[in-house]
Amino acid sequence: MPASASSRTPATYIDVPWQQRPMLPLATAAEIAGVSPASLYRFAAEGRLKFRRLAGRTLVETASLIALVKTAETWTPSNRGAAARAKRSERSRAAWEA
Repeated sequence: MPASASSRTPATYIDVPWQQRPMLPLATAAEIAGVSPASLYRFAAEGRLKFRRLAGRTLVETASLIALVKTAETWTPSNRGAAARAKRSERSRAAWEA
């Protein structure tokens, strides 16, 4: 027997995908972005993220978080430290041969 509309349980806050929520707590936004809450404050100071105060809580506007995440650069490996590693390897090889 199909459930009637009145007997269905309403969608809870947890059932709503984070992208559809108007605002997110700092901890949740930090976890989604993969950064610390302190970094979120820095992004807000730079104007890259929007905060709202509601009932004494600081919340992140979801639309601004989505825009911030979309600005992330594609990761590419760097050569930082390559010269130092080559020099250490050269010294090690010279010491081994000596």
